[in-house]
Amino acid sequence: MAPLSAGGAGHTHSHTAVVDDKGLGLLHNGHHAHSSAERPLTPTDRVALTAQMQATIEVARRFPTPTQAIAAGYRQTGPYMPGIGTHFIKIGGASLNPSGVMSTDALATPLAIIYDGIGGDARVAGFMYYSMGKAAPAGFAGPNDQWHFHTSLCLKYGPNGIDLPLGFDVKIPARQCSAIGGQLLQQSQWMVHVWSVPGWESSQGLFGEVNPALACPDGTYYQRPMSERIAHPANACKSA
Repeated sequence: MAPLSAGGAGHTHSHTAVVDDKGLGLLHNGHHAHSSAERPLTPTDRVALTAQMQATIEVARRFPTPTQAIAAGYRQTGPYMPGIGTHFIKIGGASLNPSGVMSTDALATPLAIIYDGIGGDARVAGFMYYSMGKAAPAGFAGPNDQWHFHTSLCLKYGPNGIDLPLGFDVKIPARQCSAIGGQLLQQSQWMVHVWSVPGWESSQGLFGEVNPALACPDGTYYQRPMSERIAHPANACKSA
């Protein structure tokens, strides 16, 4: 006998709900060294990682808003982007970390401090640490830090340092980058996001690829197409 269903004999229907993630699943953040699935920590790694995260939280206390970061030499690099916020970058010294070892100096000097907006009163939400090493670094304690790199970055140099006017993960031909006064970088070195700031933990994990807490003004994650970003350098969100 055919199974009974709302559509009559011989017909079955799936009742799986379609979840609208408001564009979150469309976000992409670089090329990763390994799987994003979190693995359990050993007791030794847990103790070491806790100490490392405490060091990053101290950085958040020093730079709660872009006002303090700018005073210390950090500069906004690229627009606000859903999932990864606004990066304020300071290049030099321990922030480039060629060894990839998370020393006391390296922990205190992230290459980028991430904020939830672009104004002077935006709130610190996380960090981006960098390594100039050729291979993905050992990095933080445990197996879960997701080091990644970016390709085809359009860098623009100015009096305030380096800018990324089109943001990250935007495929752009070299001629179009040149047309806006930029230089195309074929591939960056290694970097990792850290979502350790209390209240800004990512549902994707401590080292999550993106942080869903950093949404667009309307609560979605949809981004402007590349053709519109030059005219909207502050915010890559469609709803901005």
